[in-house]
Amino acid sequence: MEAFPRGRALYRHIPEEVRRCLRPLNLIDECASFLPGSWRGGLAVATDVARRLLRVPLVRYPMRRLDGVGRADGNRLVCLLATDDLSARYWSRLFFAAPPAETVLGEVHGLGIAAAARRLTDGADFSLWQTPWPLGTAASDALRIPSWVPLSLATDRPLEAVITGERRGRAARKNDVRRVERLGVTRRLTSDARAVERFRQELYEPYARSRFGDLFVPLPAHVFRHARRHGWLLVVEHEAQPVAGALLERAGRELSVVAFGVAADARVPAGAALEACYYHAIRIAVEWRVPRLRLGACRPVLSDGVLRYKRKWGAQIGAPTTRDAFLLRHRNTPATRAAFSAAPLVVDRGRGRLAALVGAAGGDLAAQLRQIDTPGLGELVCLVGDAERESPASAGGSRLRLVTPDDAWPASTGRVAGWKRPRSPWRIARPSPHRSHP
Repeated sequence: MEAFPRGRALYRHIPEEVRRCLRPLNLIDECASFLPGSWRGGLAVATDVARRLLRVPLVRYPMRRLDGVGRADGNRLVCLLATDDLSARYWSRLFFAAPPAETVLGEVHGLGIAAAARRLTDGADFSLWQTPWPLGTAASDALRIPSWVPLSLATDRPLEAVITGERRGRAARKNDVRRVERLGVTRRLTSDARAVERFRQELYEPYARSRFGDLFVPLPAHVFRHARRHGWLLVVEHEAQPVAGALLERAGRELSVVAFGVAADARVPAGAALEACYYHAIRIAVEWRVPRLRLGACRPVLSDGVLRYKRKWGAQIGAPTTRDAFLLRHRNTPATRAAFSAAPLVVDRGRGRLAALVGAAGGDLAAQLRQIDTPGLGELVCLVGDAERESPASAGGSRLRLVTPDDAWPASTGRVAGWKRPRSPWRIARPSPHRSHP
């Protein structure tokens, strides 16, 4: 029996990057990171699919009923969330002004999520159901909200044309570039492994943790190690001291920003240092004649601060590349319209098509839609009440669709009925009513 503690002690002394490779799928990932882009991407997809299939029997989420004051209008809002704890914290803070009263109604098994989403509402204004791939692929009667939305910038033009870009945000971009040029910063590229590791520990993690708090999920160390093998670390320096950085990875004809990082104690303000990082990353992509620069991803919310910042640089949203999503079921109630007016959602319509789901705020609809309209959206869907039934279609052009309380969008969703307890215990397991008050 003494061999087991000795074995564990020996295991703990093995370097982390070696321990990770003791698992077959991780070993395949590590070997694939040395291959060219097409082979590397194909094997990464294959191992990701294998991991997700192995996890299907283990997927289960608590089903929470949240009842509180909506952030948008201060009125009562009720929603159901069947998600992991991190996602529940995000959606709760997004829609509620204060921590809502929470009731745990039970636990949803992964294979029963799609059926439960069709049958359970408990009088909620809307519900969100987390569906890791491939569990939500067959749920064609619900709206799919991607977990993350990628953003990219076309860099197949001269730098001045990229900075000028579209009219929206043009003045802000030019001001940022002038501010960067006045900073007196320099840039350098390196592929040194120790420099990348210092960037991860000293710039990326502290900056992202301070920005996102307990919603921050750090990228694993092996992601930085793999990206370095096919990319470079962009270091922005002021007086020979690093103030910001970005890890760049080349994949085919595209260049991707894997992570940004900013020094917390630098003489250069954090905002200006981040602007310098964006500017030099764009400049490198133009100089290397890379047609597209991928700027990472953001939450599927059109009022998200990360999305707005990257939009300022001319980025557009694209078809989701992550396989996880949330199924959305909603009723066209005043509370739902208020919630979606303050936090419009990106809807994945399939085949690369994206739509915006927004609630009418009761004012100038055309101005409201202009605020959220983003390159990459093919359709603008607006939930309206009786007062907005006659809103002019010209407010959003031919892409606008107004959905009244009597309608349903998409038509296959129908209108949600009241609470129905499913008969099969496979869908809802171990009911454990528990209420915690804010």
